[in-house]
Amino acid sequence: MSGHYPVNTHLKLLLDDIVTDPRWDMTYLGMQIMVEGLALAAFGFMHQMTTEPLLKQLLRYVMSDEARHVAFRVLSLQGYYTEMSDAEIKERQEFAFEAAVRMRDRFLQQEVWERMDVPVKDAIEIVMRTPMRQTFQMMLFSKIVPNCKKLGLLDRNDAWLRRRFEEIGVIQFEDWADTGDEYEQFALDDQELTASA
Repeated sequence: MSGHYPVNTHLKLLLDDIVTDPRWDMTYLGMQIMVEGLALAAFGFMHQMTTEPLLKQLLRYVMSDEARHVAFRVLSLQGYYTEMSDAEIKERQEFAFEAAVRMRDRFLQQEVWERMDVPVKDAIEIVMRTPMRQTFQMMLFSKIVPNCKKLGLLDRNDAWLRRRFEEIGVIQFEDWADTGDEYEQFALDDQELTASA
């Protein structure tokens, strides 16, 4: 049996959509706001959970880098989206929601259960009931929702995206700090950089 796992189906479909779309803003929205925003939340969750000092420091480096990418793209898109028509924004709202759901479902590890010959549906139902998994699944949206709000995507078109995020139970993150506001919090200061050299 190979130790190789194929790219998760949900992630592959999303990445295919992102890289084949000819519009630059959809690439920014897909890769930096959605994919890297979710990664930033996942790394933040690991940073909070671990007590290992080296892992904490490595995660800070990764979070600082990811936050810079996300913050720059939020800044790049913010003004651009204010000029768009409602129809153009609706397409981006739909894409953001579909990407969020695909990324959430990616972490259900269907490939692992299949390889272990565990019925996938049963495994997912059990995993989804564990408190740690529920917290993790919810925290994945802690960067996506405030960044979508800052981009003006939540409330355009009669709050279409807000209502979708309400339906999946993640709208409570809308007033959390967006990545642009918390970028400096993730950055390593000179003393930390010197200590790690």
